[in-house]
Amino acid sequence: MKRWLLALCACVIVQTAVAVDIDDLTFVTEEYPPVNFQQDGRLQGISVDMLEAMLISVNAEARREDIQYLPWARGYEMLQRVPNTVLFATTRTDAREQLFKWVGPIVLSRNVLLARRDRGISVSSIEDLNEQELQIAVIREDVAEQLLLEFGTGPDLIRWVASNDSAARMLHAGRIDLWAYGEDVALWRMRELGYATEEFEVVYVLDESPLYYALHLDTPDELVNTLQDALDQLRESGEAERILAHYR
Repeated sequence: MKRWLLALCACVIVQTAVAVDIDDLTFVTEEYPPVNFQQDGRLQGISVDMLEAMLISVNAEARREDIQYLPWARGYEMLQRVPNTVLFATTRTDAREQLFKWVGPIVLSRNVLLARRDRGISVSSIEDLNEQELQIAVIREDVAEQLLLEFGTGPDLIRWVASNDSAARMLHAGRIDLWAYGEDVALWRMRELGYATEEFEVVYVLDESPLYYALHLDTPDELVNTLQDALDQLRESGEAERILAHYR
C-alpha cells in the first residue's frame, strides 16, 4: 500500500511539474500591418490588441510587451520546433492544418499578386502565370509562397526576399514583376514607404483565407479552448469589432 501511495504521489508531482498555463506560452508575431506590426517600439495591430484583451480576460499576466517580434521564417520554424509557442497571425491552410492547433479566426486575408499598373500585366490563371515566366517576390515560409509552390509555380520564377519592405521596394523599382502577399498588408506598407498605391494593381487573387493564432501541436487542449473562449467572448461583447474598426 505504501509503495502504491508513493507511486501515486510521484505521478501527481510529475503532472504538476509539467502543467502549463497561459503565462507559460511564448507568443511570437511579425511585421504584417495592420494585423500585427511595430510602431515607435510598441507592438500594435488587430491581432495584438485582440490577444492582449484575451489575456486580460483570462487573468493572465502576459501583455503585448511580452510578445516576441521576429522575422516570419524564424517565427514559423520556432512554432514547429519549440513547445508552447504561439505564432500569429497565421493563415490556416490545408497543408498546415495538422501541423498546429488553432485559435480564431481573427480577420479575413486576401493573398494576391500585385503588379505595377504601368506594366500592363494580366494573369488569368496559374497556368497563364507560369507560361509568362514572370518573376515573383515572396517571403520565405509565407502562405503566398506555399500557395504558389502548391499550384505548381516553378522555383525559377520565385524570388525569395527577407521582408515585405524589400519586396515593396523591388516592385516599385521594377526589379520584379509581381509581389505575392496579403493585399491589405502590402498596400499598407507601400503607403508607409511613401508610394502611391494607385500605381499598383491586383492582377490575380491566390486565395481568401482567415488568419488565426497558430499553436504548437503539443499545446494542451485546455489552453487552446481557454484562448478560443476568450476570443469568442470578445466578439460577443462587440470589442472585437471595435478593434477592427480602429484599423480600418
